[in-house]
Amino acid sequence: MEYYLHLEIINSRGEVVLHSRRAFSWISSSVEAKFIGIVWAVESIGSHQMEKVIFASEIVGAVKRPRAWPSFRAYGSEIREALRRCTDWEMSAVSIVANKGAFLIAKSVTSEQKVQSYVASGAPNWLRDMIEEERCAP
Repeated sequence: MEYYLHLEIINSRGEVVLHSRRAFSWISSSVEAKFIGIVWAVESIGSHQMEKVIFASEIVGAVKRPRAWPSFRAYGSEIREALRRCTDWEMSAVSIVANKGAFLIAKSVTSEQKVQSYVASGAPNWLRDMIEEERCAP
Protein backbone atom coordinates (compact mmCIF):
# COMPACT_ATOMS: atom_id res chain seq x y z
CA MET A 1 0.00 0.00 0.00
CA GLU A 2 1.15 3.54 -0.66
CA TYR A 3 1.12 6.30 1.98
CA TYR A 4 1.85 9.99 1.65
CA LEU A 5 3.35 11.82 4.58
CA HIS A 6 3.44 15.55 5.11
CA LEU A 7 5.84 17.77 7.03
CA GLU A 8 5.29 21.41 7.97
CA ILE A 9 7.99 23.49 9.58
CA ILE A 10 6.41 26.43 11.41
CA ASN A 11 8.39 29.20 13.10
CA SER A 12 7.67 30.73 16.52
CA ARG A 13 5.27 33.26 14.91
CA GLY A 14 3.14 30.44 13.47
CA GLU A 15 4.30 30.99 9.88
CA VAL A 16 4.96 28.00 7.63
CA VAL A 17 8.65 28.20 6.69
CA LEU A 18 8.83 24.94 4.75
CA HIS A 19 6.48 22.14 3.82
CA SER A 20 7.08 18.80 2.21
CA ARG A 21 5.21 15.72 1.08
CA ARG A 22 6.75 12.32 0.46
CA ALA A 23 5.36 9.08 -0.94
CA PHE A 24 6.18 5.72 0.65
CA SER A 25 5.09 2.57 -1.15
CA TRP A 26 6.55 -0.09 1.14
CA ILE A 27 4.60 0.72 4.32
CA SER A 28 2.10 -1.90 5.47
CA SER A 29 -0.23 0.08 7.79
CA SER A 30 -1.29 3.58 8.79
CA VAL A 31 0.34 3.12 12.21
CA GLU A 32 3.65 2.22 10.58
CA ALA A 33 3.24 5.25 8.29
CA LYS A 34 2.92 7.54 11.32
CA PHE A 35 6.12 6.18 12.84
CA ILE A 36 8.02 6.34 9.55
CA GLY A 37 6.72 9.89 9.21
CA ILE A 38 8.24 10.96 12.51
CA VAL A 39 11.61 9.44 11.61
CA TRP A 40 11.44 11.17 8.21
CA ALA A 41 10.55 14.49 9.89
CA VAL A 42 13.44 14.19 12.36
CA GLU A 43 15.89 13.37 9.56
CA SER A 44 14.54 16.27 7.48
CA ILE A 45 14.97 18.71 10.36
CA GLY A 46 18.55 17.50 10.75
CA SER A 47 19.32 17.96 7.06
CA HIS A 48 17.95 21.53 7.19
CA GLN A 49 20.07 22.15 10.33
CA MET A 50 17.16 23.46 12.39
CA GLU A 51 17.23 23.70 16.17
CA LYS A 52 14.65 24.14 18.93
CA VAL A 53 12.07 21.97 17.21
CA ILE A 54 8.71 20.75 18.48
CA PHE A 55 7.51 17.58 16.76
CA ALA A 56 3.72 17.19 16.88
CA SER A 57 2.16 13.78 16.32
CA GLU A 58 -0.71 11.56 17.37
CA ILE A 59 1.72 8.86 18.51
CA VAL A 60 3.97 10.86 20.80
CA GLY A 61 3.37 8.37 23.64
CA ALA A 62 5.51 5.72 21.98
CA VAL A 63 8.50 8.04 22.32
CA LYS A 64 7.74 9.70 25.65
CA ARG A 65 6.27 6.68 27.45
CA PRO A 66 7.56 3.51 25.76
CA ARG A 67 6.44 1.20 28.59
CA ALA A 68 2.83 2.25 27.98
CA TRP A 69 3.24 1.41 24.26
CA PRO A 70 4.93 -2.04 24.35
CA SER A 71 3.68 -3.05 20.89
CA PHE A 72 5.53 -0.09 19.40
CA ARG A 73 8.79 -0.41 21.32
CA ALA A 74 10.92 -0.91 18.19
CA TYR A 75 9.41 2.15 16.51
CA GLY A 76 9.91 4.25 19.62
CA SER A 77 13.56 3.16 19.83
CA GLU A 78 14.14 4.09 16.20
CA ILE A 79 12.60 7.53 16.72
CA ARG A 80 14.61 8.16 19.90
CA GLU A 81 17.79 7.15 18.05
CA ALA A 82 17.00 9.62 15.24
CA LEU A 83 16.27 12.34 17.82
CA ARG A 84 19.81 12.02 19.22
CA ARG A 85 20.93 14.03 16.17
CA CYS A 86 18.71 16.97 17.21
CA THR A 87 20.16 19.33 19.79
CA ASP A 88 17.00 20.85 21.24
CA TRP A 89 13.67 19.13 20.65
CA GLU A 90 10.31 18.46 22.22
CA MET A 91 7.41 16.19 21.29
CA SER A 92 3.78 17.09 21.77
CA ALA A 93 0.52 15.36 20.97
CA VAL A 94 -1.67 16.79 18.23
CA SER A 95 -4.91 15.57 16.70
CA ILE A 96 -5.87 15.64 13.03
CA VAL A 97 -8.39 18.38 13.85
CA ALA A 98 -5.67 20.60 15.31
CA ASN A 99 -3.36 19.97 12.35
CA LYS A 100 -5.85 20.74 9.60
CA GLY A 101 -3.30 22.03 7.07
CA ALA A 102 -1.27 18.83 7.15
CA PHE A 103 -4.45 16.77 6.92
CA LEU A 104 -5.67 18.70 3.86
CA ILE A 105 -2.34 18.34 2.09
CA ALA A 106 -2.34 14.60 2.71
CA LYS A 107 -5.97 14.39 1.55
CA SER A 108 -5.11 16.26 -1.67
CA VAL A 109 -2.95 13.31 -2.70
CA THR A 110 -5.94 11.03 -3.12
CA SER A 111 -8.70 13.49 -4.00
CA GLU A 112 -6.69 15.55 -6.50
CA GLN A 113 -4.07 12.99 -7.56
CA LYS A 114 -1.18 15.16 -6.28
CA VAL A 115 1.21 12.25 -5.95
CA GLN A 116 4.63 13.85 -6.40
CA SER A 117 7.03 14.11 -3.47
CA TYR A 118 8.46 17.60 -2.95
CA VAL A 119 9.97 20.16 -0.58
CA ALA A 120 8.92 23.82 -0.88
CA SER A 121 9.38 27.02 1.08
CA GLY A 122 6.38 28.64 2.73
CA ALA A 123 2.87 27.25 2.77
CA PRO A 124 1.11 25.85 -0.29
CA ASN A 125 -0.66 28.69 -2.15
CA TRP A 126 -4.04 26.98 -1.97
CA LEU A 127 -3.81 26.73 1.85
CA ARG A 128 -2.33 30.11 2.77
CA ASP A 129 -5.63 31.73 3.79
CA MET A 130 -6.67 28.82 6.02
CA ILE A 131 -3.21 28.62 7.65
CA GLU A 132 -3.26 32.38 8.30
CA GLU A 133 -6.71 32.08 9.92
CA GLU A 134 -5.46 29.23 12.15
CA ARG A 135 -2.38 31.23 13.09
CA CYS A 136 -4.46 34.26 14.14
CA ALA A 137 -7.14 32.28 15.98
CA PRO A 138 -7.15 32.59 19.80
